[in-house]
Amino acid sequence: MLGWQAMNHADLDQLLILQEKDVRISKLRKELASLPEQRTRLLRQMEVIKQKALAAKQEVASVEKSIRDVEAAVETKRAYIGKMKTLQSNTRKNEEYQMCIQEVEKTEAAIDALETSELELMERLETAKTDMEQKIRRARDAQREMEETLARFDRTAETDKELLDHLNAERADLAAAVPEDSLGEYERMTKSKGVPVIVPMDEKGHCGGCHMVITDNARMKVLGGHETVYCDSCHRILH
Repeated sequence: MLGWQAMNHADLDQLLILQEKDVRISKLRKELASLPEQRTRLLRQMEVIKQKALAAKQEVASVEKSIRDVEAAVETKRAYIGKMKTLQSNTRKNEEYQMCIQEVEKTEAAIDALETSELELMERLETAKTDMEQKIRRARDAQREMEETLARFDRTAETDKELLDHLNAERADLAAAVPEDSLGEYERMTKSKGVPVIVPMDEKGHCGGCHMVITDNARMKVLGGHETVYCDSCHRILH
């Protein structure tokens, strides 16, 4: 860090301007880097919504099949009752006659139970259809919103890339005006710490980087403004 000892305020002022540019560049790069993850997260959310709509459709189809199965079972049992009544009218044996009556009664009771279950299934179907319509509508709205958001991501990425190129060009010009030793030390610090590496000391004597209390000796040097002062905790440059 010896190169900083000879740094004058003009160097520091130039580096503060350069750092401001670097902060904007860093923020922009992070925003660009986050877009793919945002896109992936959005697509995953959309897939969940679609799966819920699909499950709702499958529920409706399942209930409708159950209703058809019940109706078919009722028809089968009614046909069986018809056969029993025909047998009853044709038999001359009391035992067979009584058996037919019992079979008809038992089958009619089974039909009553099936028709009750069909009514319950019809109620369930209405609920399932309402749920399906809501989920399909939600999926349709979400699809539209997703497409709009993805298009916005694309526009943002294009705009941010153009801005990043512009900022990098401006940074190159600013860096060229900073003395080599000062620039080298600054860039070495930014690689290890990230920006900012030149931070203000607040009125209570706290480092603007790590927020730790600065020693009285360091505080006086910062206020004096005659030499480069590093924070004892995070080793950032104070001003």
